[in-house]
Amino acid sequence: MSVNKLGIIAGGTVYPVIVARSANSRGYKVYAVAVKDLTLPQIEKYVDKLLWIKLGDLQKLIEFFKSSGIKELIMAGNVRKADLFKDIKLDPLTAKLFQGLSDKSDMNLLQVFAKELERNGLHLLDARTFLDEYIPKRGALTKISPNNSQWEDILFGWKVAKTLASFDIGLTVVVKDRVVIALEAVEGTDESIKRAGKLTNGGFVVVKVARPHQDLRFELPVVGLNTVKLLVKHKASALAIEAEKTLFFDIHQAISFANSNALPIVAL
Repeated sequence: MSVNKLGIIAGGTVYPVIVARSANSRGYKVYAVAVKDLTLPQIEKYVDKLLWIKLGDLQKLIEFFKSSGIKELIMAGNVRKADLFKDIKLDPLTAKLFQGLSDKSDMNLLQVFAKELERNGLHLLDARTFLDEYIPKRGALTKISPNNSQWEDILFGWKVAKTLASFDIGLTVVVKDRVVIALEAVEGTDESIKRAGKLTNGGFVVVKVARPHQDLRFELPVVGLNTVKLLVKHKASALAIEAEKTLFFDIHQAISFANSNALPIVAL
């Protein structure tokens, strides 16, 4: 790893803020590229230099990191795929890279992006770097464990979620009584949970997994306190996540909240 220098490609959610804070606390000089109207402004507190760009300004991103002497990067935070279907003006480099792509799945777009970074001497690190405390190991995370019926839904949902993830559609499945209630697509996990809440009177299980051959540099499954609060609000009965590949932010507060609301959370 480059001595005391780290670049962050910062998307949405608290994820890039936590990476910046963690790297900063370890003595790294942190250089970040943030996306306007997406990245949380709190990241400014933990970086030495920050560039704000519009979604699709890849050339500016590359030039910023190269001119700053950055060689290693972490990609942190999401870009809602739904945003990519809006009227976004791509810079010439981005347009050239994506022009004529027959496969515009998340992973393929990110692989193309990563290859262009590598071509410019910018190496993407494992997205879990600096985040050991946010990566749950296998086992029950809450005091209460799922009951037999919930376990049946979890195991059923796990198979469905892995199949869904293998097609790079989404990482989250909502199940009740071995019936699929909602699948995550471009709208994201939160909207899947809300949709399940509208379709049921609660009692559903949410399963979130990594892709079968997950590239650990980007697009890891993420949950957090807001996820757990949403599950409680819509009367979910359990949450299951993939151990060692899921990032669980605000984990201590989230587990405490889940315990207070009798929501079992397990990592498989």
